[in-house]
Amino acid sequence: MNINLTPLDNEDLESWWFRVPGARRFLQSTAFEAEKNKAIAADISDIDLDGFISIFADTIKRRNYSTVIERFDISDKNFSDSDDFINELAIKFDPNYVPDLMSDSMIMDVASKKVLSGYIIFIEVGEKVNWLANLVSEFNKVDSAEKGTLIFLTSDNSMPSQITIRLTDYILPYDVQFFAFNLLEGTKLSQTEKLFTATLTSKLAGVSAILAKNLASRELFFDGKNFAKKFLGDLFDSHKFNRALWETQIQFALPIVESVREKLIAKNGAALKKILPVTDEFGKTLENAWDMELRHLHFYGGNVKLFSQNDWDTLELVYRARNDLSHLESIDVDRLEKILTLA
Repeated sequence: MNINLTPLDNEDLESWWFRVPGARRFLQSTAFEAEKNKAIAADISDIDLDGFISIFADTIKRRNYSTVIERFDISDKNFSDSDDFINELAIKFDPNYVPDLMSDSMIMDVASKKVLSGYIIFIEVGEKVNWLANLVSEFNKVDSAEKGTLIFLTSDNSMPSQITIRLTDYILPYDVQFFAFNLLEGTKLSQTEKLFTATLTSKLAGVSAILAKNLASRELFFDGKNFAKKFLGDLFDSHKFNRALWETQIQFALPIVESVREKLIAKNGAALKKILPVTDEFGKTLENAWDMELRHLHFYGGNVKLFSQNDWDTLELVYRARNDLSHLESIDVDRLEKILTLA
């Protein structure tokens, strides 16, 4: 995959996991569920795994400094059943472990011998594992406070919700927008331009903090498509980008366009009254200036040169932009920048 992401630094990690509401709730819920149930599955698609585990470890150690956080990657292994996995896991953390063949289950044996006591183990699963859901349920049934804690990292959408905590259930577009806006604080963009760029970033990044970190930049505002394409490489989707850009422009530009319409009518109300009433091309009779749409102001006001040159230039700008956006076409950055200054 042709993509090179700048990793989150410590400041980014703390901002994401402690300041972003959805991310903070996911972190707290994962810690709570792990301590309560002792085994959970965590769907962590698009997550900075190293950063998450580091922050998680700090969070847990504040509650219990003696807890040991470990990682075990089984994504390239193919265990035939949960007993094979539990046996290898036990031997990894206690090389002297010998399974009791008379035990009711491997899970019970490992728990009773406290092989994993004091550990919280992140287990990277990879592809779908058929026995995983049953193992998590069975492990949680074992009545032992010192059996250790297992957190299975998976992207298997078929895992039962009762034993699975999913990042996508916690992160809202606002969360990523909030994170991206903070990242843009040092850039030479206006506040409105920062908010626009943060909103576009959230549409492109999904729930991924690391994508948001790399997309949230001045270049995304001024050279959006080229920057995103160069940066995202194989992940770049032209249709997705065009749609996200258009949606963001609609979200920001149309309220400004409506505000301009109202300001032009308020400023030129007396002059507009002189050309009313009129019946437009669709048979609609306009008797009140406040009923006039942009096209009415542009056509009827333009015919009699009603507006000052400055007002006319502004009307032309928003009228053309609105038409383009209404036809699902994005507007160029020069026009966008001018429109945002009218907010």
